[in-house]
This record gives sequence, structure tokens and C-alpha cells, in this order.
Amino acid sequence: MNYKDKTPEIRERLLEAAGEVFAERGFREATVREICRRAKANGAAINYHFGQKEELYKAVFEYARGFAPRFSQSALSAGSAEQSLRAIVHTLLVRFYDEGRPAWLSKLIAREMTDPTNMFEVLVQHQLRPNFERLKAIVTELIGKQLDEETLRLCVFSIAGQWLYYFHCGHAIKRLSPEQRFGPAEIQRLADHITKFSVTALKGWQS
Repeated sequence: MNYKDKTPEIRERLLEAAGEVFAERGFREATVREICRRAKANGAAINYHFGQKEELYKAVFEYARGFAPRFSQSALSAGSAEQSLRAIVHTLLVRFYDEGRPAWLSKLIAREMTDPTNMFEVLVQHQLRPNFERLKAIVTELIGKQLDEETLRLCVFSIAGQWLYYFHCGHAIKRLSPEQRFGPAEIQRLADHITKFSVTALKGWQS
């Protein structure tokens, strides 16, 4: 392995290539050979920078986390529960469609959700569970009273199901609604719609 294969530039190229391959093939079917070929790196470069394939997979998620927009704490804490819900919905939609991030990131997360590996527990602890708890608190505040745990859980999943449809069913949306776009303005309108739709539905539990 020559000096160039030890540089930070090669490390980043390996992460980008690995993200693409893991997203396309899944962790189990992805090969180190294919990743190195796409990164134009020596076969020993992965071992030098990451060790085993499992460590490379973890590093890809850490690398991707740096591109993910964060929830605005001011948006979540200041204002109404409806504004907090809208902040969460908008942030998650931006994560799905932000063109400034690696194109493979959303696909990689979707694959991990449907075909989990050891990284799934990390995804649950760092992303899914915190979002779930935030939404439970927001739903409770919007309704204005305590719900039984099952009803509360179902309300949260019903809200989440709206943005997850856009996340997992992109091909169906393109077929059913070819004019649908997901630029910044469209994402703003979609976040407004999901928020309004959810808040209106939750009013049914207020009485």
C-alpha cells in the first residue's frame, strides 16, 4: 500500500464508496473489493483506515450523521406544541430530500430499517427512540390530557406514517403523481400539510 492510500482523502473516498455499496447491496452482500474499486483505493486501504468491514459500516453511519440536519432546540422548546411538531416534520423531510447530502444516505437508512444489522440498535437509540419520545410529549400536549399508552403510541405512529410513506414509497409517488417535486418550497408545504392534518385529527381526542 502506497502513501496515497493512507491519506484522509482516501479515507473519505472509502466512506463515500462504502455508503453507495452498502445502500445498494446491504451490509451482508457488500464486498470490500467493490468498495475499494469504486474508491479507486488499494485493497488494503480499508484495513488500514477501518479494520474489518463491520467497523467500516459503523464509520459510514458516523460519517453520515455529520450531514444530517439537527432539530432546532429553539423551535422545539419555544412556541406551541403545533410549532414543535412542524419543526420535527420539516427536519425529517429535509433529511430525506436534502440534495446537499450523500445521495445514498436515505436509501442506506431505509435498508437498515427493513433489513437490520447490529447498527440498528444504534439507530434506535440515537434517532428513533428520541424522536418517538418527543412526539409522545407533543401529542399529549396537543390533546391536553393523558392517553392510555396504546392510544398514545398509535397516534404517534399515525403521524410518523405520513412522512415515512414519502421516505419508503418514492417510486410509487413518482408513478401516481409525476408532477410532485421535493424542493425547499415543496418540503415547506408538505410539512405544513402533515402538521395541519395531524393536529386536526388529534382534536378528536380532546373532548
